Amino acid sequence: MDAILQGMQAFANWIWGIPMLLWIVGGGLIMSIRLGFLQFTKLGFILKNTIGKSMGQKGKDGKFTGWQAVTGALASTLGAGNIIGTAMAIAFGGPGGVFWLWLSGFFCCIVKYCETTIAMKYRKMGPNGIWEGGPQIYLSKATGWKWLSPLYAVLVICGLFLAASAQIGSGVDNLVKMGTPRLATTVVLTLLVGLVVIGGIRSLLKVTELLVPFMSVLYMAGCIVVIAMHITQLPGVIVMIFEDAFTGRAAFGGFVGATVTQSIRWGIARGCYSNDAGTGVTTILHSVADVNHPVQQSIWGIFEVFFDTIVVCSMTCFVVLTSGVWEAKLDPAVMTVTAFTDSMGILGGILATVAVVLFTFTTACAQITFTEAQIVSLAGEKYRKLGRYGMVALILMGGMVGISALIPYIDFFTGLYTFFNMLGVYWCGSMVVALTKEYFADPQLWETKKWPAWEAIEKKFAGSRNG
Repeated sequence: MDAILQGMQAFANWIWGIPMLLWIVGGGLIMSIRLGFLQFTKLGFILKNTIGKSMGQKGKDGKFTGWQAVTGALASTLGAGNIIGTAMAIAFGGPGGVFWLWLSGFFCCIVKYCETTIAMKYRKMGPNGIWEGGPQIYLSKATGWKWLSPLYAVLVICGLFLAASAQIGSGVDNLVKMGTPRLATTVVLTLLVGLVVIGGIRSLLKVTELLVPFMSVLYMAGCIVVIAMHITQLPGVIVMIFEDAFTGRAAFGGFVGATVTQSIRWGIARGCYSNDAGTGVTTILHSVADVNHPVQQSIWGIFEVFFDTIVVCSMTCFVVLTSGVWEAKLDPAVMTVTAFTDSMGILGGILATVAVVLFTFTTACAQITFTEAQIVSLAGEKYRKLGRYGMVALILMGGMVGISALIPYIDFFTGLYTFFNMLGVYWCGSMVVALTKEYFADPQLWETKKWPAWEAIEKKFAGSRNG
């Protein structure tokens, strides 16, 4: 058994180095070229037509807006990866890991854009009147490979039951550091997750629509205070990030303990773990949005990765590096909270712990929803609730063992299902380019005109419902 576990960890360390740099970031670069570097050239349009236009909008007739859908997606991406995973990137990959995290973020924007576009094109109307989409649907439909979606679904189920456990485990780790008993804390958080997910996707989006803006502002405000307290260190930290990206240095293993490969491995892995680009799972929530054209929701995918990785993860990086806690050889699970506590006292510790708990709580809820979708795609609708309650029970394990023990196995399964998802995404590259040209030829047209396939599906569903 030990040999199997060691093999899984070795594979995770390998695939999340140069292979994923080429597969995700390299692929994202190629698609960026094909799409005219959309994430840069259309950034003003994207921000204006996402956060600048739709924040707080409510859906009509029980439908979900793009904003509501992206809060659900952000509930997944804004999790342990932003606070703890980012600290891991620095602890094991050195300050240079931040450079590779940024690099992955810029090109992961396009990866998320592409997979969201495909998910929106191939989504279908569910029996409850809610759109359903994601790799468990689009991989086989888009490629014609019938085996691809079921294989993806199995790998996601294996990976996400560990990932959801790890999210709760990381929240529990930080509450235990504050003095709460581990068992009681785990039980309480598990029950709260159960209360959210028992109501399905409507309940989830109702919660995330309220919590995501609150927890984001709370955490970033705290980060700004900590960075301001160590502002004299910031210029040196920025120089160190770029220098160490090509030399290697880590908190764990001394100043020569990290090679450039380690910086890449931890920067890329934790960047993708944070923003979920390439995994395909967040497209499940993007797919519920009531929009007129696939690209209208895909640009939210760009905003999602930009906000998650370039904004929030960078905040954590600067907190950890300017405060100096990265050199104290602390467990990465508590590194960020320690930086807040050392800088702001008990108030800082409480603020950071609350942020960690909220981030990990909403992510665990979203990941249970993702797993449900895979179970339904494999076994049918009647197994949805069984999968939901089974996942809630399994996250008790994460709370008891913490996040550090689970990360190697999460990386193993995430690496596998990311590979297969990206295989399908790149296969559909020309389709994404065509849909992008169609939309940007006249964006205003799609404010009122419905994409033909969706209009037909909605009419058909309305007719069967009324009948």
